[in-house]
Order: sequence, then structure tokens, then C-alpha cells
Amino acid sequence: MIFALGYSTYALKMVDPFEAVRLIKDVGYEALEICAAEGWPSFPEIFSNIQQSDLGKLAQDLGFPSPILFALIDVCAPHSERMAMLELTKKKFEMAQRMHNDDSPILITTTPGHSAPPWESGKDQIRDAFLSLADMAAEYDIVVSIEAHAGTDFETPEKAVWMMEQTQHLNLKLDLDISHFVVEGSEMVRSVELCAPFSSMIHIKDGEKVNGQVEFCLPGEGGIDIPGFLAALHANDLGTMPVFAEVSVQQSREPDYSPRGAAEFCFKALDSARLQIS
Repeated sequence: MIFALGYSTYALKMVDPFEAVRLIKDVGYEALEICAAEGWPSFPEIFSNIQQSDLGKLAQDLGFPSPILFALIDVCAPHSERMAMLELTKKKFEMAQRMHNDDSPILITTTPGHSAPPWESGKDQIRDAFLSLADMAAEYDIVVSIEAHAGTDFETPEKAVWMMEQTQHLNLKLDLDISHFVVEGSEMVRSVELCAPFSSMIHIKDGEKVNGQVEFCLPGEGGIDIPGFLAALHANDLGTMPVFAEVSVQQSREPDYSPRGAAEFCFKALDSARLQIS
């Protein structure tokens, strides 16, 4: 079957990482993403090297391919914070290596980070920051997948492609998260066509802009045509990549949020879509 389905512990902040991985497997997902962001229990500053290795071993024992790391690096950190950012990034790179169990590329995904300057005046600075990160990633044999993000200045497929064309680095690719483009008004199929040649991983959630504010929801709850998205991926030779459901913190922070319920809802929506086009 084309399109293995993946899920991230980003949606499971309140769950022990080992239990989270078991939950993801039990729901039926075939691919795994581990969140290494600050505030999550698998943040490498508090999640020991032994725990990282054990979690990677559990993932392997459960039949997952090597996990992707959801890293959230502040790529454009200012000079006063840059050394700390680089030290933390090194720990995330080492965590990704520690959990890797096959011959697939070691993948880490991140946005430009909260310190990114405005696009029009600072896009060259963002480019240079990503090039510096990519050089560091090359030393660890890691591919950094850049995620554009709705509600920021780096929010269109055209800007994502510009970044790829300007950098042309083997260790720098795109995380094709279609939700961010659609929420900002970009047409779905064209977004896939533009980004496909540069993409190394795929995310999907859903949402819309309401009075200028981004409001995310689970894939299957909003207006994105999921079968159409999968068909576009397949048409652009991305059918062998896992499609990762992502749950925004806008949902996971709600008091009535069900970690398992959200995972099951996303799986049913994506599984139904892939059956329609298989």
C-alpha cells in the first residue's frame, strides 16, 4: 500500500515517551516522529542518552523505521544566544543518530524559529542561517527538513522553493506540510507540484484563517481534500514517503483533549483517504 501513515509525539506531550510510542503503534500508524522540543518529555536536555537509545530500540522492536525528529531549532538565533542554540542543536543531532536503526536518511524537521527576521528585509539572513545549519548537519550525516509555517513571514510554497534554490545544499530539504500553505491561501495541488522536487518528508493537519488569525484543526475536520492531497503526492512521485498527521498545540492544550482519541481520529481520516486512491 502506498502512503505509510505516521504520527508524532508532538501530539502526546502529556504522555510518557515510551507509552506514546506504544500508543502510536497500537492505533495503527506505520511511521514515527519523536518531538525533541523544549517542554516535551523527550527534550534531550532532560531525556538522557540511555533513554534515547532505549526509545529508539523500542521503536525498532515495534517495527517502526527510524524515527524522524521534530526538533524546533531556533535557526536564526541572535549572536548572544547562538552558542546555546548550537549546543542544543548538537544534542538533537546526536539524539537523532542514537535513535536511527536503518539505512534511511536521518531526518530532522524545523521551522526557521522565533528569531527569524521579517522575510522581505531578512530572507538572505534566513538563507545564510539555514546554510550554516546544513553545514553542521552534514557533519552528522543528517538532513534538515525546513517547514514553512502559516502565520509567519515564511508561509508560501514560493518562499520555500526560493530557499531551496538559493541554498542548494544536500543536507537541506523541505518538510511539505500542506496545511500551512492552504491556510494562507495557496492552492493545494500547485503547492505540492512546487515543493515536491525538494521534499524529504510530509505533514498534514488542517485549519483556516479567521479574522486574520490561524486556527488549526485535525486532518479530516477541516476543508483540505485529503484524497486529493494524496493523489497529488502520488502524481509527483512522493507516494513512498510516510504522511505524518500533526496535531497543533491549539488542540492538544485544550482541557478536554484526548491523546488517543486525536490519534485515532487522524488515522481514520488518513486511512480512509489512502484506501480511496490505492
